[in-house]
Amino acid sequence: MKKFVMAFLVTAIIISSYGCEKKQTENDTPDTSQSSESSEIPQVTIQPDPQAVKTSSTASSTKTTTITEKTTGTATTSVTSTTVSATNSTAISDNEEFSQPDPLGAGAFSYDKDGALQFEEEPQTDNEQLMMSAGQALFESACRIQWLYTVGCPYSLDMDSTVQNGFGWTYYKITDYNIKSFSDIENDYYNVFSNRYPNEDLKMLYLELDGEVYALNGQREMNPYYSVSKIVDIQSQTDDEIFFTVENYYEGTDTSPDEPYSEKETFSMVIAENKIRVGQFRLPY
Repeated sequence: MKKFVMAFLVTAIIISSYGCEKKQTENDTPDTSQSSESSEIPQVTIQPDPQAVKTSSTASSTKTTTITEKTTGTATTSVTSTTVSATNSTAISDNEEFSQPDPLGAGAFSYDKDGALQFEEEPQTDNEQLMMSAGQALFESACRIQWLYTVGCPYSLDMDSTVQNGFGWTYYKITDYNIKSFSDIENDYYNVFSNRYPNEDLKMLYLELDGEVYALNGQREMNPYYSVSKIVDIQSQTDDEIFFTVENYYEGTDTSPDEPYSEKETFSMVIAENKIRVGQFRLPY
C-alpha cells in the first residue's frame, strides 16, 4: 500500500512539473500573430491660413508637426516641417506691367498702357457683377498710379541737379525727354484719373522752373498695418459715373497693433466712351 501511494505522488509531481514547463515555454515564445513591420507614415502638408498672411510686409514662419505611432511596442516618430513665406503683394514698381486680374474670364475689359480700363465694347453698366469687377481692377490700378506720382516719381531723375522752393523743399530734375512742362505731368496723370476730380497736390509735388521740371520725390513707407481693399457694393450711378463702397482692411494701429479693423469709403469710376478713369478716390495706405 505504501509503495502504491509513493508511486502516485511521484507521478503527480512529474505531471505538474511538465505542465509548468509547457506553460513557461508557451509564454517565452514570441507572438508571431502581430506584424513587426514599420508602417510608413504619410507626409503632412500644413496649409497656412491665407487671412493670417500680411500683405504689407514679408513674413516667414516654420511649423513642425510630430506624429508618433506604436509598432510592436516601439515608438516610431516622423517629423514634417513646412516653411511658409509671404511676400508684400502691394509693393509698388514703376516697371510693373499692367495685367488683367478680372476673375470673370470673359475679357470684357483690360488695362490700357497707362493703367486706366478699356472695354472691347460699350460697357454694360447695368451688369452689376461686371461693374464691381471693373471697379476692383480700377481701384487697384489707382493705388499703384497714385503711389507712383505722389510718393516718389514715375520719371527718371537727376539727383545731382536740384532746386528749392520757398519752404526750402528740395526738388530733383526730371530727365525724361517727354516731360518739358508741368502740363505734361498733368496730361500723364489724367490719363488714369479723371480731371473731374483735380489733384491739387500735384502742384506741390512738381515744380516748373526755367524750362525744366522738377519732382519733390518725397519718399515714405507704406502703412504697415494695411491689408487689402475690396469693392463691396454699388452705391449709385449716373450716365457716366458709378459710385462704389470700398472697404479698406487694416490689421491694427500703432496703439493697438493686434486689433484689426476696417473703414468704408466712396470710390467712383468715370466712363468716357469705352475708357474708364478713376473718379473719387483716396489712397488707403
